Amino acid sequence: MVVGTTSSTYNKLHNNLLRSDSNLNSSIERLSSGKKINKASDSPSDLAVLAALQAQTRGISQQISNGMSEVSMLQTAEGALGSTSESLQRMSELAVQAANGTLTDSDRATIQAEINELSAGINKTASSTEFNTKKLLDGSLSVSLTNGTDFSQAAVDATSLGLSKVSVANQADASKAIESVKSAIDKVTSFRSQIGATVNGINSEISNYQTSLINTASAQSQIEDVDMAAEIINMNRDDLQSKFAIKAFDMQNVTASKVLDLLG
Repeated sequence: MVVGTTSSTYNKLHNNLLRSDSNLNSSIERLSSGKKINKASDSPSDLAVLAALQAQTRGISQQISNGMSEVSMLQTAEGALGSTSESLQRMSELAVQAANGTLTDSDRATIQAEINELSAGINKTASSTEFNTKKLLDGSLSVSLTNGTDFSQAAVDATSLGLSKVSVANQADASKAIESVKSAIDKVTSFRSQIGATVNGINSEISNYQTSLINTASAQSQIEDVDMAAEIINMNRDDLQSKFAIKAFDMQNVTASKVLDLLG
């Protein structure tokens, strides 16, 4: 009877010790990783939800990254158009100057030379402005944006702007040049406005994605992240239980020894 009781007590103490050690190891694992779920057995049902949230988070993050890349591309184009606009403003100034009746042919030739240089600069900007190897101002840009809209940019070289034959050789030509340059300025301003509106639309989409990302990450955190304070309490409790179980083993060994001495 005594032997049977002792064996049963040993089994209970052994099971308690194993359970306490297992819980203690799990607590240490959670505290070291900062996560409640480190393996599938921790919570199979939560693991499935967590995997879905992680996929959603990554997808949203990529959407934000895509949008930011598109904004960078459009801002590059707008910056180049700003340079073109500055050149056109100078051309307008020169055309007005050339319309002055007090100028000589030599004066107008000097003005024409500068206008030609400005025109060449506009052509160079149109042909060389690019983003990730995509030409932005040569008329080839046509992309589908993340927000579902299509964007295309017409060519912005001197010919496309109607400036290839601008001349200020005389007052009459200078007057025509003033109108041609004004029309080009209006066209470039329209292009810049279109880009600005598109950028604002993308930024709005990015803002919505960022809000969605915060909400999704919060839901993921509630499932995944460990409550440090609660886990430390659990760890200390399991540590104490493990020590008590070991102590109980020692006490049980002493008791069994005394019983055997009596029986002997």
